[in-house]
Amino acid sequence: MYGTLELDTGGDPLGRISVKIQRVGQEYCDAKKRHELRKGYNYDSLHFVLYGSGTLIVNGERKTLSRGDVFLLYENEEYEYYPGSTDPWSYVWVDFRSSDTEKLFRPCGISKERPYVRLTDLTVILGFLKSMYEAYDASERQQLVCSAYFLLLLGELMKNAARSGFPLEQASIKQRHVREILTYINNNYRLSLSLSDIAAANHISVSRMMGLFSEVVGMSPIAYLNRFRISYACDLLRKSNSPIGEIGAAVGVEDRLYFSRLFRKWRDMSPREYRQSKTNEDPFAWLKEKNIDFR
Repeated sequence: MYGTLELDTGGDPLGRISVKIQRVGQEYCDAKKRHELRKGYNYDSLHFVLYGSGTLIVNGERKTLSRGDVFLLYENEEYEYYPGSTDPWSYVWVDFRSSDTEKLFRPCGISKERPYVRLTDLTVILGFLKSMYEAYDASERQQLVCSAYFLLLLGELMKNAARSGFPLEQASIKQRHVREILTYINNNYRLSLSLSDIAAANHISVSRMMGLFSEVVGMSPIAYLNRFRISYACDLLRKSNSPIGEIGAAVGVEDRLYFSRLFRKWRDMSPREYRQSKTNEDPFAWLKEKNIDFR
């Protein structure tokens, strides 16, 4: 979609996150402004407090925020917030929609449990906010310009988290390990692989690998390996007339009977039935839904 930004999260094995800017605005609040209750919104809203102070109530906690604080209101979550009575806040806000806001802002030190951070330096961010606010006019073309400034803001928030000692290292290690395991499986699925083989090749214990893989990918390494094999088998069944036994061997399953059982487990039909169906489906759709880069 024009105006939608695709962010490649680099070391993250789950690939890309889409972001679309909805609105950009600025508000100078009156001290008598009523409490705002935000509930059931289908977009996220990022606020940068420029002056004054106010209160955010989230998860039963009442937090006073002031100049230099940033807070994020996640979609479909409930928040209450209001300006201070003596020095009411003003802020710039950015409404946006994202395919995974939690993952996008985790490296910034922002989460649903603690959706606010304090900036150690406002100078650079103020410049980006001013440019973003001036650029926004609701046109599709200008949304791209705003998306570029949104990226710059994210970068500054990440730098701020690093300066503040936010513990990013553990998340980075997890992402790197899982990406290495995925790459190894994707490149070697034709071989006879055991859990021990995969773990040893990636210099990690079997138990640690199982935990990481389950947390990030949502299935065990062997389940992923077998489903990956069956996806390639589906591709070969659609595109070639090779015997079913040869196709099983080509994806790393030498035993034809076991290959048929495995195929039925993941596809609810036999390889022969799948071939006869002459389907035009994408057998790798499940990977694309998880944003896993497998090619």
